[in-house]
Amino acid sequence: MKKLIILPFLAIYLKANDSRVAMVAEYKSMFSKIGERRIGVDPRIIDAVKTPFVMVKKEQPKIVNGEVVKASSEFILQAMINKKAKINGKWYGVNDDIGDLKVVSVKNGVVWLKNSEFKKRLTMRKENAKISIK
Repeated sequence: MKKLIILPFLAIYLKANDSRVAMVAEYKSMFSKIGERRIGVDPRIIDAVKTPFVMVKKEQPKIVNGEVVKASSEFILQAMINKKAKINGKWYGVNDDIGDLKVVSVKNGVVWLKNSEFKKRLTMRKENAKISIK
């Protein structure tokens, strides 16, 4: 009777043990493939590939009439009264030149600067927007 009960359990154990042995053999096979030396791309081909990144050149400061002109992205609108705008600490009106840009419009909280290549929009920053004159 004991032999009859043990036989099914022994069969299940042996079958489970066989699957474990097969799994260990499969893992050993995978690890051996990982350890094999792989052939990659020739370094000369990699060196010949053009970089996908855009290289931004730092421009030298422009000097107009003996005054250093900041890049157009550095203009800060500080205040606006009537048709005058205070930009980077100086007051400008319509048709005034700021370096290579010209003030085209000063109205509705927006100042437009323009040159032959592009238009630039300046608006008040939030830190200055809460200032009120009493």
